Amino acid sequence: MPESVGMILTLLMNIALFGLANYFAVKHSARNIKRRLIAGMIFLLSTPIIFFSTLYLVFTWDDTGWGAGILTVIYTGLYILNGLILLLSSIHIYFRI
Repeated sequence: MPESVGMILTLLMNIALFGLANYFAVKHSARNIKRRLIAGMIFLLSTPIIFFSTLYLVFTWDDTGWGAGILTVIYTGLYILNGLILLLSSIHIYFRI
């Protein structure tokens, strides 16, 4: 598989997975503190799965490993930040009530 095709497939898969997970987490936990906390914890606990799946997918088309490491750290960081934002928003909802 050419490197450009592998990179595009990996990017599309990660964007779609992140978008769907974020959509369902926010939609199903609207104005509910417990659900928002659970959604944030699920995001934080799923980061190792995202890390290793992204690393494996990128290693299939990247021979040197630098691109795999950079993309893996970027996507894992996005999941960690999203989980922290969900947790902070649940704290905000708790103190607003």
